[in-house]
Amino acid sequence: MTLLKALCYCELGVVKFSERGIKMLLTYGSPQETGMSVERMQYVEGLVEGWVKKGITPAASFLVARKGIIVSHKAFGKSGPEEDADDLKIDSIFPLCSLTKPITATCIMMLVEDGLIDIKHSVSKYIPEFSGERKKEVKIHHLLTHTSGLRDEDTKAAYEKNKNIVPVPPCEETQDPGINEYLFLSYDTPLDKIPGTKMEYCSYGYQLLGEIVRRVSGQSIQDFAKQRIFNPLGMKDTNYIVPDSLYNRVVRRSDDFPGGKWFTTLESFKNPSASGGVYSTVMDMAIFGQTFLNKGVYGNARILSPLAVSLMTKDQIVGISAQYGEEVFINASWGYGWNISGSKMDDTGSILSEKAFDHGGFGGIRLFADPEYDVVWVYFCVEGKEYTRSLFNNAVMSAVNL
Repeated sequence: MTLLKALCYCELGVVKFSERGIKMLLTYGSPQETGMSVERMQYVEGLVEGWVKKGITPAASFLVARKGIIVSHKAFGKSGPEEDADDLKIDSIFPLCSLTKPITATCIMMLVEDGLIDIKHSVSKYIPEFSGERKKEVKIHHLLTHTSGLRDEDTKAAYEKNKNIVPVPPCEETQDPGINEYLFLSYDTPLDKIPGTKMEYCSYGYQLLGEIVRRVSGQSIQDFAKQRIFNPLGMKDTNYIVPDSLYNRVVRRSDDFPGGKWFTTLESFKNPSASGGVYSTVMDMAIFGQTFLNKGVYGNARILSPLAVSLMTKDQIVGISAQYGEEVFINASWGYGWNISGSKMDDTGSILSEKAFDHGGFGGIRLFADPEYDVVWVYFCVEGKEYTRSLFNNAVMSAVNL
């Protein structure tokens, strides 16, 4: 194949490799092209449609791709709780909540590749205000893997203690006032554990990562991500701050569902939280997931090296345990921004390889990728009476014919 022909394939959206190894874009095709069962994928579509009809979830949008070929891309339900609400569309926009974290982690790894930071460096090297007993032992690695020893409940307590007492310095142009205030008033939060000894999921740690991105790059995280990730990958509907022109495409929730109506408030739209502020579509997030399956490249855009992708998608805390509520995991299995399947039985699902990686988000959000079976799926719903994301995974992965 000539280079010109390879580039033509790219423009046409055909998933192939050029002679120079450039991986092409996601394109639509049939399950049988990818070695997946047509009948099983039809079953998946009927399963999700049935959940909506039964009221298990009022709305659900999903995309499934294997080997770079989209085998199903559907939306069921309504875009809002109103009786006259429009039907949900495949390009409807959902709040990602914690699915924001792998994006923020990607920003960090880009700065690592730029030679501007090191994940083994102390957080206090970049944020001197982050101080206190043993705080210099907290490294960027610990924030990425939720092993910093910080707890969200403690940072909230520190914020409440310091609010209206400690003066907050004025914002810089690249800072969000609310995030700046919360971070500054919580910098003196004491550690609950010695860094690196236990995993405890901590959103505040990702807010700190967002602040490191801002200080080191000189850009707000929303501008950095748009310039370095969203624009190069063609993720045109993905934003840390939702533009006015996209408000009418955001899914609306009733107060009976997680998050209530808050996700469609101006406060939420304008909150560039590094731990949970991004809004996106299933297609855009499938592109993001496929980029990781492609080892950092999508089309003609490379955002990470294969080595960086490998670091992000392997267990970086081998032998460290975690506890979620009353559930204990002897091996937490966490990478840089990604939950790694490993041997643990968690809420991702039961049918997947140990190399699979994923991340969920509050209220019914998940992106999943399995490099062993070359599958990526994105499932966004308005979570209601039953937890359906793991069930969705099992039904999708059962369609893979080896």
